[in-house]
Amino acid sequence: MQELDNSLILEFENLLSLPAPKGRQKEQVIQDFLETHTELIPFTNRLNHHLHFRMILSKFPLGTELTTDYVYITKSSDRWRITLVELETPDKSIFTNNMHAATPSAEFSAALNQVRNWQIFIDDHKQEVVRKLDPLLRPLVMRNNPIEFNYQLIIGRSDNKNISEARKKLINKLNSESNIEILTYDSLINWYKNDQKFKKNILSLAGFGFKFKYMHFEPAQIFAHVGPDFLFLTAEEKSELRSAGYEIDKWSEGELLIANIKYARSTLEKEMSDEATLKMLNKK
Repeated sequence: MQELDNSLILEFENLLSLPAPKGRQKEQVIQDFLETHTELIPFTNRLNHHLHFRMILSKFPLGTELTTDYVYITKSSDRWRITLVELETPDKSIFTNNMHAATPSAEFSAALNQVRNWQIFIDDHKQEVVRKLDPLLRPLVMRNNPIEFNYQLIIGRSDNKNISEARKKLINKLNSESNIEILTYDSLINWYKNDQKFKKNILSLAGFGFKFKYMHFEPAQIFAHVGPDFLFLTAEEKSELRSAGYEIDKWSEGELLIANIKYARSTLEKEMSDEATLKMLNKK
């Protein structure tokens, strides 16, 4: 786990307040920042097995016309939970300027409806989406556990929401009725300050498998469960992992790295065989 980095908070707050560079959309600028500084990405819907493979899936597509900004997966011994996240700009107001009423803005309503469209799509095409994610739903003994989908919308700033009790109550009501968790960008900062702080790797869909978009740290478990048929590494990534002690060449040939994160079963079996042989020789 990492220590609190106040300079990172300040940098993020400045990014939220400033206009996007010319020719760039602010949502994408913010997503790029979050994928680079993944400590700021909260996973509020976690189950007790923590963040699955310590990974976030960037721009995961549900269908040809619906794409999430990112997805994260958590699990317990008896179920999977998949959370789909929509990032909207912090400049969008959640409520109108009428201070005497808790009236959602048109921008907020449109963003909420976009996530509702995801819910409708999942209701109609759940197995299709699960099939895309299936290579990551490991270990195999948990593959057929029940899967639930959750939804998250990150939009606006907290001062627009917290200006009245009526507004806060309406957000809580929407959270509960819509099954969409509504967070502001200030909520991300609060989660970072008060929750576990650690890097996450960023993956993205690549054909029928996945690739690393950003490998922020050496993966700890994924090579023990996902083989080269579904996880595609670049030559540079293989070289870096090989230098770090991973038996990545054996993994590339189809052996999962089940021993101490980095080693294949054949290596473990050879070490056990050598140890047994050595004991027999010592007895003679």
